[in-house]
Parts: sequence; structure tokens; C-alpha cells
Amino acid sequence: MSSLNDEPDENNHIFYDPVTLLRPISRAIGVNLDQLNFVTVLFISFGLGYWFRLQFRDADRKTRAAVTTFIGICFSYFCYGNAIIHLFINGFGSYLLIATVSPKHVHKAVFAFAMGYLLLIHAYRWMYQKTYCLDVTGSMMVAVGKITLLASAIHDGMGREESELNSGQKKDAVKEIPSLLDFSSYITRPQKRKTGKPYDPTSTAMQKFEVAIGFCVAFAILGPYLPMSLTSDPTTNEHNLVIWWLITVAASTVHRLPYYFAWIISDSICNISGFGFDGLAEDTLEPKWSKTTNVKPLRVEFGQNYKEMVDNWNIWTVAWLRRVVYERVEGPYRTLAVYVTGAVWHGLAVGYYFSFLTSALFTLSAATFRRCMRHRFLDNSMHKLLYDIFGILVSKFAIGYIHWPFYVMHFWPSLFMYRKLFMIPHVIALLVYLYLPIFFPPQSKKQSSVTTVTSDTRTDRSTGVSHGSSTRTAVNSSTRTAIEK
Repeated sequence: MSSLNDEPDENNHIFYDPVTLLRPISRAIGVNLDQLNFVTVLFISFGLGYWFRLQFRDADRKTRAAVTTFIGICFSYFCYGNAIIHLFINGFGSYLLIATVSPKHVHKAVFAFAMGYLLLIHAYRWMYQKTYCLDVTGSMMVAVGKITLLASAIHDGMGREESELNSGQKKDAVKEIPSLLDFSSYITRPQKRKTGKPYDPTSTAMQKFEVAIGFCVAFAILGPYLPMSLTSDPTTNEHNLVIWWLITVAASTVHRLPYYFAWIISDSICNISGFGFDGLAEDTLEPKWSKTTNVKPLRVEFGQNYKEMVDNWNIWTVAWLRRVVYERVEGPYRTLAVYVTGAVWHGLAVGYYFSFLTSALFTLSAATFRRCMRHRFLDNSMHKLLYDIFGILVSKFAIGYIHWPFYVMHFWPSLFMYRKLFMIPHVIALLVYLYLPIFFPPQSKKQSSVTTVTSDTRTDRSTGVSHGSSTRTAVNSSTRTAIEK
């Protein structure tokens, strides 16, 4: 967390004008007011979520929508003050387009307006604000994701033939424009058992809450000793390259802890409120509360390839980019379009574009390496283990390398790591993408399927059970369930 010396400057009132009730506490404990207000709202939300689930379990839809909308507005005002006007302009301007533009073009119109408005705010902040705070742009980014996702679902449900849709688009297609109240609340009904009683998410929500607190405490302890600035610190750079890189990886890992805290506690709030039910586990038939899960820390930190790490970090943003951008861009530039959109969504800092474009290259390279090499290591458990360990190490290197420009944001500081490593990671990734398939051709899809099933079956022979592989990759947007009656 930043120090009190970094409190927002006079220009921030445009996007940050919070209630100052907690300022004495902020100064006493040395935590900025924007951060303290944000965390306070999260903790209060957890208690209110429990109350909401019990109090309004059997209430009609309009009542539930009205309550959540009112609470959301109050919390937004507490954190941002009069700056919430930007949320209203962007949100209701987009709704006006949804209600008036032809479904065949509504996704383009809403995307242009919502992203354009967000981009103007990013541009103003970039030009005039010298300090960072948790202002209204964070909520704007989330709102833009939801709004454009809804517009795309309306396009699928009302502006396209069903034969043109893939299975995910068919599932999430919206065939009726939601009411203004439903649009404002964006909620779902809790799932009920066959007996009519809802599943109880309290235990799961409490576990997630405790994990989130653990990440918060870990950051409070480790953060002062392992800041990201250590990467470019002169003392750190006196070490040999291996030690320097281990320090960089450690600092990068610590820097992700606040994100884990915020996303996991938000997930727990959704669950304690009764949202996020995702069916029953196939083996135990226990209820799963994973539909609002936005990060899986262990899969990020120990992913066996870079794509796995990306897919488990900011999960719903990845899903949003896939549904809104990837599935609607034709030609070979889909992946590039996804990463450019992700960068623009974050802002205008040059470091964002360095990070996202590098990430696009590494994603393509990792997928190419997997197609060309993985099947060559599946015939032996030790070979497979070595392949997995190699993948984890390379992925940890990649995420630290990509993370640095995103952290420093500015042009010359972003080049520090590239210059220190002579951009060798970029060169290797490009060579893998271009030339590895020539020297090590990938398997055909049919052979790949047979190899995977055989490998998974072999693993279970010691138990006498053969169940093969049932790997599933799905993008489950919350759009349709959020507005269905």
C-alpha cells in the first residue's frame, strides 16, 4: 500500500471525492483513505450479504433488485463521492443504446460508447494526475465489462440466427431487453434444492473469507521487504543474474497478493449473499460455489504453462475478452485483438501495452510449444514430471518478465528489464512460435485425443479404474442468468 505522502492531488476530485469519515483512522494507522474505504466496504458487504440472503430469500425479484441497487449506490458514493456520476453516465448511456439500437449492431455501439468513455477518463488521468488512488475508474472498468457482455448476449439472442452461434453463445444469449431495474442490479436468484430449500453457502464463503484475510496478512508482512521496486534497485542489481531473478520473481509474487485478497473476498461476498452456485460436484454431489470465482492462486503461481496462468488470473475478464472480442474478430488477429483490448481497458500507460503485447506473444509461443512437445513426454511418468516442472519454471519466469512493465507503467522504466536481459525471452518466444513446428511437428488432433486418453487411462491402472479424460474448457458468462426471471 502506498504511503500517506501519496494521497490524491487536487485533480482527483473529478474521479475521486470520497466520504472522509474514516480519515482520522487512515492517518492513525498509515493507510491511505481510498484503500481504507475500499476495504471497509468489503468487510461490511460480507455481513450485509449474509443478512440479504436470509432477509430477502423469498422476496420478489423487484424487491431484491431494488435493495441491491440501493446498497451498491451507497457504497459507491462512500468510496467515490460525486464521481459516481461517471458510472451513471456510462451505465445509463449504454442502456439507452441497448434499448434503441438494432440488435444486429448493438454490441458494436455499446462497445464503442462504453470503452470510449472509459478511455477518455484514462486519458485525463494519464495527463493530469501524478498520484494513483482507488478512484471510480476501477468500478468503471468492471461496469464496462458487464455492459458490453450484456450487449453481446443481446446481439446473439436477438440479432443473429441460432445456427450462427456456438454452444456458449446459445447458452448465454439474451432474447429480451432487461428492465432498467434488472440492468441496474444485475443479480440472480439463489439455486434451490429439489425440496425447495436453497443450498447453504456459509461454509464455503467463510473459507474463502479466511483465505482472503490470509493473503492480506501475508502482503502486510512481506510487502515492505519485497516491493517490486527491488527489481531495479542498485543493490539488487549487484547480484548475479540468477539471484537477481529470484528476487524479482519473489517481489512479483508478493505484488499479486492484494489482487488475490480483493478477488477472493469479493467471491466470498457473492457466495454469502447466495450468488455463485455452479451445480453439484460430480464425485461428492456437494454444491459448488465457483461461478463468481475470479482467480485461482495456486494455478497462477504453479501453472504448467503460461496460458494456464493467464486463464486462472482475472478469470472473468478473460471470459469477457473471449466472448466480446475473440469470438467476434475474424482472421488471424484474434489473439492480438484480445490483448490490445485488454491494454486499452486498463488505460493509456505505455507499460500496459508492453505487457499485453508481450503476453500475446508468450501465449502463442506457449500454445505452440505444448502442441509440438507435450505428446513426446507422455509415454513415461518421469518424462511427464520433468516436462511439468520445466513448464512451471518457464511460466514463473514469463509472468515476472511480463509483469514488470505493467507495474512501472512508463516507457523508459519499462525497458529496464528488456535491456537487462537483451530481450532474449522475446527472441526465444518468437523462434518457438515460428520455427518449432518445422523441426518438431505437432500431432494431428485425432492422434492428440488418443494420446491424452491413453495417458490418463494408464495413470489409473494401478487402482483398476479406467475413466479417461473429461477435460472441459468453457466460458460461462453471467449475463443470461443475471437478467433471467
